[in-house]
Amino acid sequence: MAKKIVQTKNPRSGRYVKIDREKGVILSNKSSKGPYKGIPIIRKKKK
Repeated sequence: MAKKIVQTKNPRSGRYVKIDREKGVILSNKSSKGPYKGIPIIRKKKK
């Protein structure tokens, strides 16, 4: 997969979602626990 696809945790459901950075669209929601394999997780930047 390309680096333009990332994942983050949905605070409401507690599951991970895949996001296309270029389009700004949610691609899919994960139904099982844990993050997607091989897709970078978005983290908050440290100042």
